[in-house]
Amino acid sequence: MSLQTPLTENAQDDFAGARIERQGYRAVLQNSNFLALWIGQIFSQIADRIIFVVFISLIVQHFGASDRYSSFLYIAFTIPAVMLTAIAGVFVDRWPRRAVLVSTNLMRAALVALIPWAAQATGGWAIYLVAFLISAATQFFVPAEAATIPMIVNRSCLLTANSLFTTTMMAAVIFGFALGDPLINLFSLSQVHWAITGLFLMASLSLALVKTPPICPLDDGARPAANLKEAFARFWDEIQDGVRYIQANPIVRNAMFKLALLFSAMVALCILFISFAKTYLFDDPQVAARKFAYIIAFSGIGMALGAFWVGHSFHHARRGLMVFSGFLSVGLGLVLLAMTGMIPEHDYAFQIPHVASGFINLDEVRFTMRMLYTYTLSVMMGVGAAFIAIPLQALLQELIPEDKRGKVFGVQFTILSTSSTLPVLIAGLAVEQVGVQTMFLLIGVPILIFGIIGLYKRLKAGTNYVSVANW
Repeated sequence: MSLQTPLTENAQDDFAGARIERQGYRAVLQNSNFLALWIGQIFSQIADRIIFVVFISLIVQHFGASDRYSSFLYIAFTIPAVMLTAIAGVFVDRWPRRAVLVSTNLMRAALVALIPWAAQATGGWAIYLVAFLISAATQFFVPAEAATIPMIVNRSCLLTANSLFTTTMMAAVIFGFALGDPLINLFSLSQVHWAITGLFLMASLSLALVKTPPICPLDDGARPAANLKEAFARFWDEIQDGVRYIQANPIVRNAMFKLALLFSAMVALCILFISFAKTYLFDDPQVAARKFAYIIAFSGIGMALGAFWVGHSFHHARRGLMVFSGFLSVGLGLVLLAMTGMIPEHDYAFQIPHVASGFINLDEVRFTMRMLYTYTLSVMMGVGAAFIAIPLQALLQELIPEDKRGKVFGVQFTILSTSSTLPVLIAGLAVEQVGVQTMFLLIGVPILIFGIIGLYKRLKAGTNYVSVANW
């Protein structure tokens, strides 16, 4: 059923959709196209997260433990997102989606193979160039993936499909960031890129099995452009078409604003967690540069739990309540993290002993009270982030027409990337001046207030509050 077709148009389709929704995750996993897309996402996301840990380790090795060099890495990843995502969205609406999904993963596999050269060339500065190029390829993958889901999934299953995608994305965050340190130890920092290359190749193989309906040709694109000027004019008009659609739809615009707020906070936190790990959890900066990923991994656990919870139990919940509850959870978690210094520093809560058997050789792992406190709050914030992201992204996929999804999602991801660029740069520079505790409060308190006010308004509106998608 097309997204433009009212759900009540055909009673038989209504019944089928309701039956699929009741089946939950089983229904979407029985969809072979979605299953192939889902598996491809798993490999791709894990590879993305391991790459980041490897890049951070290389940067610390070449430039030291200063947070500003880590923030430069985020900038290298973000510039292509700002420059290319809206442009990529236009092409995604014209090109076969499967071809885009497969080719972008092959390109990233090839670029990862250049990491050893990048680490040695120009004193390590070429690391940022490879990061830039990998991000550029990703900008075509992301809107193509987002636009493919509603093409292959029944509308009644969109919330479940997005919940499953978010669950596995966060599981990939968990395993990706958690595997970064062990893989570096296993393969060495100079050889770990081969494992990442293999993951991207497996993603390409899975995505090659996705069968998508043909994309309807665009009217303006039916006739070849007479010259370069006309081609550019058409191209620019399509980008503006995505912008005009967002401007004309306040619900879409409002959802994107909330996603931009969440995304900006989360990306800035990735920088701050490095400083946090050095300040409160680990004495050695080299160790902290790798172990900070465990904080993000536990946030991923929270998002996976929250995403599964949303997909399993919140089909008919008011999405506004979910979203603002999520903001409250994220804001409260940041405020409590700012109090980590009050937790005993060297009090070991428990430890996992050294394990050596055959090919297995695991070092002793000690968990301090501060670690347990930090990881628990990370899980809480992850659950909150899932309650924000999943309903909003499902809402966008429900509302945006098929022929505009690529360009609109391209503009959306450009907005997300642009809105996070300045916070990332500020976080990397300001944390060295004011400290990570102050930065957590500067980010967390406004988010907490935003969540409380929004939740109060939704609760006050009661059952009489009516809007699209049970908002």
